[in-house]
Amino acid sequence: MKSIKQLSSLAVFLIAAVLTGCAGNDSFTFVHMSDTQIGFIDESPHFVHSDSLMKAAVSAANALDPSCVIITGDLVNSAGNAEQDSIYRANKAMITAPVYEVLGNHDIRGYDRFSFMDHGCAFIGIDSNCIKDGDEKAEAEQLEWLKKELTSSSGARMKFIFLHCPLIRERIDEKEDYFNFPVAKREEYISLFKETGVTAVFAGHTHEDFATEYDGIGFYAAGPVGNALGHGTPGYNVVKVEKGSYSVNYVPTPGIDPTHCRF
Repeated sequence: MKSIKQLSSLAVFLIAAVLTGCAGNDSFTFVHMSDTQIGFIDESPHFVHSDSLMKAAVSAANALDPSCVIITGDLVNSAGNAEQDSIYRANKAMITAPVYEVLGNHDIRGYDRFSFMDHGCAFIGIDSNCIKDGDEKAEAEQLEWLKKELTSSSGARMKFIFLHCPLIRERIDEKEDYFNFPVAKREEYISLFKETGVTAVFAGHTHEDFATEYDGIGFYAAGPVGNALGHGTPGYNVVKVEKGSYSVNYVPTPGIDPTHCRF
């Protein structure tokens, strides 16, 4: 029979394990959304079409009871539009899980990085705008911060990176265009991510869903919550993290007719 002192010590150990993430081997789910982009290809009065798309996605995400929801930019279509911003914020407030976001090229620029631990996993969000825009000073400052965050999370069970513009969509050698990183930059960041044990990188921007793998790192571009392009369908990524693995499934928003939302 254990003594009161022994039981007390065991309780302290268990509490400490939970607080430090040592007990973070349980399964959990998080949702990755992108390009809510209220007002994008939307001529409906008061952007009711965009509003309905985000409402449906938020409702479906809430039903999953996720640990958190990450939104990777292009929150609205016209930066500074008060009505679009109000619609986005009202829908964001309906999300029942903690929400983290980075900004897209359609958003008002500002500090939009984040770094936190959840279930023993590291979640790190960065600004892709300064990289795509060639803002060397802002990128250098962010890169220094990113390296510190990656180093400090060395004990994480998995590391997830979030940004707006994908490094790559399908291949490391794909042609540089509006929807990916310059070749030199993608090589630089992928090298850093491999060196520091990044598990997966999540982005948006494309308004189509893509998934690929390179050098042991998963790369995922979610389709949009709002209107889609190409083969895209309005939806979101559902990420399930198990003890030693993870899975990513792109889920079309239930109840949405994609033929009315694809251009």
